[in-house]
Amino acid sequence: MEFDFLTLPPAKRFADAFSKDFYHPVPEGWWVVTTDVVHSTKAIQNGRYKDINMLGAAGITAVFNLLGGAKIPFVFGGDGASFLCSSAQQPDLVKELLAVQHFGREFFDLELRVGAVPLSQIRKMGKDVLVARLELSPGNNLALFSGGGLDLADQIIKADSTGQYCKQEISDRLPNLEGLSCRWQPLKPRNGTILTLLIQAHEEADYQRVVEEVQGIIERDVEDINPVKIADLKIRKFFEDFTLENFTLSAGKGGFIRPFFLQILTKVWHRVAHWINAQHGPYKPEVYLKELRSNSDFRKFDDMVRMVVDCRPESIADLRKYLEEKRSAGIIRYGLHLSPEALMTCLVLDFACSQHLHFIDGADGGYAMAAKELKAQS
Repeated sequence: MEFDFLTLPPAKRFADAFSKDFYHPVPEGWWVVTTDVVHSTKAIQNGRYKDINMLGAAGITAVFNLLGGAKIPFVFGGDGASFLCSSAQQPDLVKELLAVQHFGREFFDLELRVGAVPLSQIRKMGKDVLVARLELSPGNNLALFSGGGLDLADQIIKADSTGQYCKQEISDRLPNLEGLSCRWQPLKPRNGTILTLLIQAHEEADYQRVVEEVQGIIERDVEDINPVKIADLKIRKFFEDFTLENFTLSAGKGGFIRPFFLQILTKVWHRVAHWINAQHGPYKPEVYLKELRSNSDFRKFDDMVRMVVDCRPESIADLRKYLEEKRSAGIIRYGLHLSPEALMTCLVLDFACSQHLHFIDGADGGYAMAAKELKAQS
């Protein structure tokens, strides 16, 4: 069975995540490949949430550099990511992610778990993986997942001590992380607070109604819940994350002198270009900023609803009351975390084709802390 994620009829709105019309089965020979930072909650408590986000996004960057673009379904989960790939792609993806694991140890002193589960095993255990393509803008897509297969794959990998699913090979190679950056300061909420919210319904048919009612509460008296506000974006300090970006500019080849001077020139030009709105080759600051907002993944669906939104503090009590009612009725589990700001990690694939994606998470480990509350409700 032929399967090409980029040719699937696209969903245009987040609400389409809850319509069966956009989902498609994945071929039997495909795999679910995942990464996540081991003991991420403890690391977050030690103030490492920025490093965790960067390492989680590094896996996506390395895979896309390997494949020559965002060609397969994926989702960013804050402390890691999930991918769908063919059996032919799986060995190379795992090998590249093990290189990211090595990078995590060397650069951050964090342990990245890498695992892979065949779709045939997931189906044998009663779950499935269906995928839809959400088009954020032309050439920029997020995958939407249903069927319970991603969640089951995560459980299988974390329970495995044999190395069959949770990979135990050690790599001594560093990955190509070209395009990964974190040039923007944390996003301050305009409406009062950053809410990271996870919702997992026991029945898929309940998602649409629950999400509509949740959005009705958080959008009350609020014009815009997207944490990315173009007028509020501020560039990070000149030497902040300098060593990391020096590595990403080396494209996995190491070295210091050439990436060092290239980064100096890039940072200077980046500031000047945004100050005077100057075009340089395919890079158009005004166009890029508008696309940046559209291409942020502040809402997504992968067997659960994930949201990082800018909302009013006054809405939180009503939201939690509603969520508690649904939880008590056996309809959902949920996790909620409030942060003073949101983090944005950027992946620039190709300026000429306007291909760039921006991963959003709540500061202080928004997704990881919300997941902790959700798991406590099991």
